[in-house]
Amino acid sequence: MPVTRQQRFFYKTFSQHGFGSALVEVEPKDVVLLIHIAYLDIFESEPAWFSAPFCSLAKEGFYTITPEKVEALPGTSVEEAISYLQLSGATNTENVIYLYLKNLSELWRRRFKFYNILKTQPFPLTEQIGPRCLLEYGNCEDALLFSWMSWRKLIYDIDNRSAQETGYLFEPILASCLGGESVSHRHSPVKRIDDNGKPTVEGRQIDCYIEDSREAYELKLRVTIAASGQGRFSEEMSFPYEARMAGLTPVLIVFDSTPSMLLDRLKAKYVEEGGRYAIGEDAWNMLTERAGREMGKYIIKYIKPPISKMDEIRLAIPTAIQLVASENNITISDNAGNCYSIPRNESTE
Repeated sequence: MPVTRQQRFFYKTFSQHGFGSALVEVEPKDVVLLIHIAYLDIFESEPAWFSAPFCSLAKEGFYTITPEKVEALPGTSVEEAISYLQLSGATNTENVIYLYLKNLSELWRRRFKFYNILKTQPFPLTEQIGPRCLLEYGNCEDALLFSWMSWRKLIYDIDNRSAQETGYLFEPILASCLGGESVSHRHSPVKRIDDNGKPTVEGRQIDCYIEDSREAYELKLRVTIAASGQGRFSEEMSFPYEARMAGLTPVLIVFDSTPSMLLDRLKAKYVEEGGRYAIGEDAWNMLTERAGREMGKYIIKYIKPPISKMDEIRLAIPTAIQLVASENNITISDNAGNCYSIPRNESTE
């Protein structure tokens, strides 16, 4: 059955984001797989319209599904993907599967994009790193120094891209699950307060703004003395006051429960301004309760595990690893025999 222009436009909600050179688009088979995953998560049943190969792969862990496994799925058209959207109920924006699938596909696309960044981020050119040798030249053999500078520049570039992509992903997805949205400083209802106690025209960015309940959430991985400079911490302390002045209830969410004097001060400030806070496991519980059964399940299944696992591992000194590059891949391995291999196709940009 032919699909309309409106249906194709709606389909792009799940298949792509960005424009022009920044466009990220996954294939119809990716969307169909995500529909199967979302339906299984929410309804815990296998309807007659399920496709056996997609259902089988959907039952695997989301974070263990590899590009190779997706590539092996049957070819699928946009028309077929739209049909699956209709069968699942996701074309009804009031149906919870719409929001669940929208957030799941956002996570999938961001991971897809970063996988391609890992594959194509080029090693630096000599002119990009050459002058930096002045700080270390003579400390070791020349070829070793060049390789050391090349590796660290590549890792620096990739880490910057990682931070950027995470910024587009983490807070907006949590905000969406809570029924709110991330708000930039340009459109924020929270305004900075001047020395005379008067609101200015300059807004404050809000991690999650829930208009219906008039709440402004501040989402933080951790608050430690080492990670908070005085200027930055002053900004954090002023937010709950400015949120209250805007008629909002400030809510502090900190996922790491490590005690610190700054965290204690921040918690007290939120309470003083009529707000509340949740730390560590209480933070996850507050978020999942606020999100409701289905979206709470999304948070517990897809957002909490990676963050909690990295927090559990937290090594003072990282494990020794070996980095090996060839024309076809980069391999990261450790002394325990664990290996992470990334196929390479360096960008020519």
